[in-house]
Amino acid sequence: MSAPADLEFLPRLLAAWGFPPGTTITRAEQGTNNQTFMLRQADLRFVLQVSQSLSAAQVDAEHQILRWLRQAGLPFQVPEPVAALSGYTVIETAAGPATVCRWIPGVRPDLTGQTALERFGRAAGLLGEAMLGVPPEDGLGHWRDNPLTHPAVPHIGALCRQLRAAGISTERVARLDAVARRVEREWLAGGGALPTQVIHGDLAASNVLVDEDTGEVSGVLDFEFAGVGFLVQDVTAALFYSGALETRDWQLRTAAFLRGYASVRPLDAAEADALPRLLLARAVGSALSRGGRWLNGKAELGEVADRIRKLEDTTRWLDANGGKLRSLATAGGHG
Repeated sequence: MSAPADLEFLPRLLAAWGFPPGTTITRAEQGTNNQTFMLRQADLRFVLQVSQSLSAAQVDAEHQILRWLRQAGLPFQVPEPVAALSGYTVIETAAGPATVCRWIPGVRPDLTGQTALERFGRAAGLLGEAMLGVPPEDGLGHWRDNPLTHPAVPHIGALCRQLRAAGISTERVARLDAVARRVEREWLAGGGALPTQVIHGDLAASNVLVDEDTGEVSGVLDFEFAGVGFLVQDVTAALFYSGALETRDWQLRTAAFLRGYASVRPLDAAEADALPRLLLARAVGSALSRGGRWLNGKAELGEVADRIRKLEDTTRWLDANGGKLRSLATAGGHG
């Protein structure tokens, strides 16, 4: 369902799940890896998604993780897949595997305040603890691999040549190449054994819901990247996408997130030390991911340029503040 014409799939999908005539359908905001529709049947609300990046077997594995988490006693919700009339929770379509989940109430969090960031940090810690028990073989992939290894980008040099040919400045492309190779060297060098388990893989604020009245976290969404990785990588993603590092009071905001996380499980010394290099690896991975989508005709060149600018900003920021960030992480947001 990658184009409006694919809406013809919807009646068949609604029938497969037993939704009656009169069920209202609203297209939700377009995501990068799926198309989403809101369904309303009387007072009940559901979310229908068609994945554009996962196979049916991978979506089924994601649902297995969700079933595990729904039994973990978390104080917030995760998506609850609804079985179709066939008994399956995934149905193949020409546009990709389709699923229906119960709607989770909530709004996107406003992470400009320290209280919201501390709540987000605690939710991240609780999720990590809950996912500790997920068997590694149930993960959808691996996040410990070299971040320069991307299925759509066979070689960083080849991508850089194509970006230059498309009009991105030689200087900007050279910086992407230099930082990517720096990340590769640091990644291969390691730096201590890091706790490893199945992680969320994309714990951005856009994948979190909060109660509109209380501000408490009400849901965590989108487990399509859940796989075996370093536990601290979810902390990295949360900080990278929260905006906490991009303001003058970044130390106060980052400390708030880390206090929330440490209230469940403090980072160990190796994790705290690794945080800056993992942030840089996340920024490089983000640029390469968007570059890969551009190579496949699924993203605009301007989107790649934006990710490279973000990488440049992150590199400068870490060169100036990486030591302070390590100290904050080591202290669990205190001091």
